Amino acid sequence: MITDAAFIVRDVDFTDGTLLVLSTEPITAEPPQLVTARGTVIDFSYRELSDRYDLGPLAAFRDFEGGRALVAQEVKVWK
Repeated sequence: MITDAAFIVRDVDFTDGTLLVLSTEPITAEPPQLVTARGTVIDFSYRELSDRYDLGPLAAFRDFEGGRALVAQEVKVWK
């Protein structure tokens, strides 16, 4: 988890093994908990998305700048 509404999903099927997931709702997952997310893949721009998703400091997101992120419409946390 980076913030309440931004977290990283790790999966070997992703090109670099990770995907940033953004949600307008807080997510209550703890690594290594299984989650499923449904949404739209976008080009990540901290400047354009920081207010909408309340991202906090840029430093936590610098590695994702210019990469891909999933804007989640639905996130399920499996317990």
